[in-house]
Amino acid sequence: MTEYAIIAAIGFIAFILKGMIGTGTSTVIVALSALVIEPKLAVVLAAFVNIYGGLAMLRVDPVPIANRYWVAIAITMFIGSVIGAMALKVIDNDIFKVILGIAFLIVSAQFLLGNSNKKAGKSTAPNSANIKDLGVGTFAGFCGGFIGVNAPPLMFHFGRHLNKQNLRRLLTLIFIPAAIAQTVTFYFNGMLTTQVITYGIIIIPAMFLGIYLGNKAHNLVSEELFKRIIAIFLLFISIKLIIFG
Repeated sequence: MTEYAIIAAIGFIAFILKGMIGTGTSTVIVALSALVIEPKLAVVLAAFVNIYGGLAMLRVDPVPIANRYWVAIAITMFIGSVIGAMALKVIDNDIFKVILGIAFLIVSAQFLLGNSNKKAGKSTAPNSANIKDLGVGTFAGFCGGFIGVNAPPLMFHFGRHLNKQNLRRLLTLIFIPAAIAQTVTFYFNGMLTTQVITYGIIIIPAMFLGIYLGNKAHNLVSEELFKRIIAIFLLFISIKLIIFG
């Protein structure tokens, strides 16, 4: 199997997860692509494909969410990302990864062991974000800027209040501006190379198929099983942070 075929296969797996829960693309692409290409290029590739991957997701399930709600959260994520990137200079990255990994492990346990009879999240998203929503958005942005993982805080907080459709829609919307900002930064830093763009183009067909299958799975699973899938995803991230950094 050639390098390009492997990248396409990785993209396919990543977008099945994206289509199902609205996130996970970066985690899968960075973790697996780094085995066959330079790790830094894997990070750039993940940001690049998240732009058109997010745009493709907009057409999958157009659940209405108020702009005042998701835009405010997206802005705080951007601010948190800047703070997280700056924190790399003064905070031990490895120690923070372990601490965060332990926290995510606890969160995944709460999802797995939670009350199965707990009612599903709201069928409609709020009209505006509250202070807690903005705080979580800022912290998620910080995590993304510092260690490249921003989904778990968002999934834990918003997953308790929104049903699976609204949660997936929110994640889709707020990740697009972040992906654009990251890709533009990589371009001006000279990291968005022709090779990365080529990898991204190769992933496109696999992306559409992955999103299609992931969306089918999303529609078939119950709210409870959806929470379990989130828990397994968080468990995977926590183990990766604690053991592999």
